[in-house]
Amino acid sequence: MRVATGLLVSLLIAPSADAQDFQWWSEVDITASARSVDVLGLVVVRTDSRLPNPQLVGGGLEGEVRVLRHLAITGGYLLVDLPQRAERHVQLPLVAATTMVRVRRLNIADRNRFEKLVGFGTSPVRYRNRVLADLRLRGDTKWHLFGEDEVFFDFSTSTWNQNRLRFGGGVRLGRGCVLDLFYLQRNVRGEAPTTHVLGTTLKVALKSPPAQEAR
Repeated sequence: MRVATGLLVSLLIAPSADAQDFQWWSEVDITASARSVDVLGLVVVRTDSRLPNPQLVGGGLEGEVRVLRHLAITGGYLLVDLPQRAERHVQLPLVAATTMVRVRRLNIADRNRFEKLVGFGTSPVRYRNRVLADLRLRGDTKWHLFGEDEVFFDFSTSTWNQNRLRFGGGVRLGRGCVLDLFYLQRNVRGEAPTTHVLGTTLKVALKSPPAQEAR
């Protein structure tokens, strides 16, 4: 466990030293159940080490229904504030379908998400495909490691224009409470520099958490 923790800290700290653009992303997720629907409320804050802050503040609600054993459908609405841009207020309705498979201690999820960025530029529609692998460490249900890759397709330009690679780990702090620490690398098509991100996600479940593992 000490070796795994040391490697994780090293991987998270090392990229920041040479980063052309270094950001910090923080998120708080609160989940609860209403009959057959899992409800997620989230708050997101993003800052940049070299620019005026905050870069982004957002929040919203998502509802997820498990329609089959390995398939879940999600709908949601987010409201995002971009204080440093002229297009400051963005509304983001979304719908997603996620397939999930579990192999022993490994959870794999493939999420297909469509969203519209109302108020941002030409209000484009985006498709996002994310593949996530989440591994619980042997003999310890408190710790887990995860990695994911997500690609973005912009329908307004008919191009795959962004990729986000993320990996990290987390620990269960108590019943229904998990803290994740991660490193993310974002590449945007064009001349934009690679963005290096360190971040945290605090997940608080107001019910038994297993259904939320594949998020």
